[in-house]
Amino acid sequence: MTIWTCKGPLAAFGVMLLTACEGGQGLGASSGAAKPPLSRAKMAGGVELVAPDGFCIDQTSLEARFAVIARCDGLGAPASAGAAPRGLITVSLTQSKPGSLPSAQQIAAETSLQNVSDVEKGDQSITFRAQGRIPVGGLSPNQWRGVARMGTQTAGIAVYGPERGEIVSPSGRRVLTQLITRSIDASAPAITTVAQRN
Repeated sequence: MTIWTCKGPLAAFGVMLLTACEGGQGLGASSGAAKPPLSRAKMAGGVELVAPDGFCIDQTSLEARFAVIARCDGLGAPASAGAAPRGLITVSLTQSKPGSLPSAQQIAAETSLQNVSDVEKGDQSITFRAQGRIPVGGLSPNQWRGVARMGTQTAGIAVYGPERGEIVSPSGRRVLTQLITRSIDASAPAITTVAQRN
């Protein structure tokens, strides 16, 4: 399963996001990045990725099938962060296949995750908590994971945070669920009605 792949540059990026949030001195602010963070982004297969409250999509990370999302102040937009917990979210897309979504246990087995708990299964998504590898030092091995059908694509989502951070606690599911729900709704094909003559 390739939906959990992290990109190499994520390590340096993650350190800055998790340590440079004080006083609005995030990655975008400190690097003079020309690309502002986004609240939503078009991705492969017509998927509309919509960030959770207080989070922004890093435009410099954005590819057709991959995105990094972080608290907005870490990306140079402090006014948009609100009370969001510090964290780092990765989203990877693959073309959906027929049949049901993989179970939390199947995902864990294929991605070397352990101690799966708090599994919730919906019509188009599965979310759970687990322990696993981290893309950068300073993050907790406890993380939230999700897989969701968004339009024609299946999204693999990983939510990381600092040790003892709010986002790796049970309340972190809210951030993950908000991302999934908003993106599924935004990625649904538009329903067109054709007027019929009597």
